[in-house]
Amino acid sequence: MDENANINEGGTAVPSQVKTGGGNRYLMIGILAGVVVVNSLVAFMLIALTKPKSSDEIAAQAQADSVQQAARRLTSMGATTADAPIEAIVNIAGTDGDRFIKTAIIFEYDDKEYPDLGAELARRAPRFKNLLIDHLARLTLADVTEPDAKEKIRKDLSRLVNATLPPKMGEVREVLFTSFIIQ
Repeated sequence: MDENANINEGGTAVPSQVKTGGGNRYLMIGILAGVVVVNSLVAFMLIALTKPKSSDEIAAQAQADSVQQAARRLTSMGATTADAPIEAIVNIAGTDGDRFIKTAIIFEYDDKEYPDLGAELARRAPRFKNLLIDHLARLTLADVTEPDAKEKIRKDLSRLVNATLPPKMGEVREVLFTSFIIQ
């Protein structure tokens, strides 16, 4: 007689049904579904991380970087030529010698990026003094007394000074007044 057979009431042997791993089928389906979900998540993350940025995102990132650089530049102080300010006394144009302006300026620069710039600025000090005198002599009383006159003069001088420096030598970050007197 078969070991897997059951005996019914009539005494005859009836074969019983043997479970052949029906639970394993659900386990296998669950594992496959889990693998598919994990692969989908990984694929989504890879696509999201490697897709090229749009031009708007690139522009926004560039603007954020430039704002951070400007903030760092405004808050950090570079090396200066404070030990040798350039001074000038000039008659104000159109006043027939009755009014004059007396100024002294120094230069701020990045000595880490341009280590030789300080020596070059000291060497060119006579040229910069001449440049300062020429620029101030052209200004009228209205030019030097308007509300943002000093800022405009500083920017003009910075542009003029940087134009005279060799490009590889570096550039002046700021022109700073140590005195500014109008008489």
